[in-house]
Amino acid sequence: MPQARTKTTGEEGTRMQVNWEEARAEYEEALLLSPDDVYTLNNLGYVLTQLGLNREAAALFRRVFELRPDYALAYNNLGNVHLNLGDLTEAAAQYRLAVVADKTYPMPHRNLALLSYLMGRLDESIEEYRRYFELASDDAEDADARFNLGVALEKSGRVDEAVEEYEKAIGCNPQFAKALNNLGLIWLERGEHAKAASYFEQALSIDADWTLARYNLGLCHFARGDAERAIAEFERVRAAEPHHLQAASNLGVMYTSVQRFDEAISLFQELIEMHEGQPVLHFNLGFACKGKGLNREAAREFQRVLELEPDGSPRAERAARALQSAQAEIALDANIM
Repeated sequence: MPQARTKTTGEEGTRMQVNWEEARAEYEEALLLSPDDVYTLNNLGYVLTQLGLNREAAALFRRVFELRPDYALAYNNLGNVHLNLGDLTEAAAQYRLAVVADKTYPMPHRNLALLSYLMGRLDESIEEYRRYFELASDDAEDADARFNLGVALEKSGRVDEAVEEYEKAIGCNPQFAKALNNLGLIWLERGEHAKAASYFEQALSIDADWTLARYNLGLCHFARGDAERAIAEFERVRAAEPHHLQAASNLGVMYTSVQRFDEAISLFQELIEMHEGQPVLHFNLGFACKGKGLNREAAREFQRVLELEPDGSPRAERAARALQSAQAEIALDANIM
């Protein structure tokens, strides 16, 4: 999901650390002196929003509109309040009022872009992000917005454009691990495994504990046939997240590929106890058993796959062939004996 950044502060916006309770006290004191000052009302409303007092903030923004109906920043801030309260429709309405009030104000377009994404309107989201960047000359180095636009483009199937936006996000913020991860996934899907791995490695250099990037790096090694490195990454993922089913299943497949059959069998048996009814686990356990020469056990697992898997699926067809092979081995062993 795209990252949200809907905040604005006062007139110009700031990223400094703020003691919101102290700011609240100062603005409340200022209002005692000038009860109808729209800038103070708006700024106090913003501070209350940061403190989670959204309904109190909304009342202040509505007071601003009584005094100055064309105050775009207050409409944008009221939109943020409704977004916080989960009312996306009303949030969008307030952001659009901000656009009408000031056609040069970029932030409402950014917020509309996020809302459009959340509502599944990808084309609108992309259009709003484009408009935001046209207007936000002073905020063009907005890595989060570049990333969000990349996500919307990728989900729309416009992958080459998404790559451009992810690269721009990294240009704005070289430590943007999520953008690096998304680029890695694109190259992984395109079969550029070495290139994909380089992006996941960069992401991990930023956050070594990020199991998603580590899992994806394991997939790269898996796809490249580098079993030992894939095993190392999947083991690290499983150590950090013992219930990561995909990593554990892939780890078992890799154990089988390097003939570590006992470890594979033990792992798949454990996973089946935790996740009974998943045919892929029985399928993989069947091949681990078959690799070890346990044909009866393998046949039992392939039969279980056929009970669970829809008829005619690729996995069912492979399980049927493997079952026949295991049964043939069982018959051969019986004849020899």
